Amino acid sequence: MKPILIFLGMILIFIGFFVVTLGMILPSEKIEKTHEEDKKDIQYSGIVMIGPIPIVFGNSPGLMVLSVLILLAMMLWIFLFYMGAKIPK
Repeated sequence: MKPILIFLGMILIFIGFFVVTLGMILPSEKIEKTHEEDKKDIQYSGIVMIGPIPIVFGNSPGLMVLSVLILLAMMLWIFLFYMGAKIPK
């Protein structure tokens, strides 16, 4: 494996840890709302992959469509990576 790819992967991991830590430390802008108002505004969507079978869930149709588009892009990327790894040079 190329050392530059290892280095870039480690940098991405550290950036991810930094962003998550920063998100926990900095206060949110919606502090003034009550707890009941926060429950009404929350929209979520997610994907669970069980083998090759995707399960999409959520409460917002727009976010679910976005999740499906991201899922298709991920599956295409995995397929292209797999096909690229199998072609002998």
